[in-house]
Amino acid sequence: MTIEQEKQALRDLICRAARDIAQSGYVAANDGNLSARCSDGTILITPSGVYKGDVEPGMLAELDGEGWVLAAPGGQPSSETPMHLALYQRHGEIGGVVHTHSPYALCMASLGRDLTEALTADMVLWLGQVPCLPYLPLGGGELAQAVARAGDGAKAVLLAHHGAVTWGKDIKEAWYRTQALEQYCRQLYLQMCLGRPRPQLPDEAVRALERRKI
Repeated sequence: MTIEQEKQALRDLICRAARDIAQSGYVAANDGNLSARCSDGTILITPSGVYKGDVEPGMLAELDGEGWVLAAPGGQPSSETPMHLALYQRHGEIGGVVHTHSPYALCMASLGRDLTEALTADMVLWLGQVPCLPYLPLGGGELAQAVARAGDGAKAVLLAHHGAVTWGKDIKEAWYRTQALEQYCRQLYLQMCLGRPRPQLPDEAVRALERRKI
């Protein structure tokens, strides 16, 4: 596969994920942003101000590893580009990043909750513990660096009064973690509504799951 073929495949996958996120109600209006890192170090990212259900492959911006815009056929790169760049620059293993405002994750983020309860197997397999960062100005360097530091030990993060960010070895893994995070937050919300103690997986089950590979 040539680098151009790789980039086209990544463009298609980013747009597929973007449409799924929009159809699932994880974003509204021009919320959210997605990106993927190519094998040559360049980054493809969704444009600013575009509903994710309308994003087409030819609209994605392309940046170099330092954030210089190489092409922006669909408009300026996302305003949260600094956050994506910070994750890529700090973590060489990350190949995809997804930021959404999904309702249940946002609910937990606005409560300022770190997600630490092993309620489901998928939480252990896909996410592990998810920290919640305090509110920080949108699109700024302080937010970008805080999210990048969270990546030292986490696979996802909640942003108070803002949303959620997930990442992975590629855009598909980051996208799957977005789904797993929203599902976990929905399960947590429903159990909180019951007003009872929330049963967690036994420690031995958590350890066994942690040894598994997705």
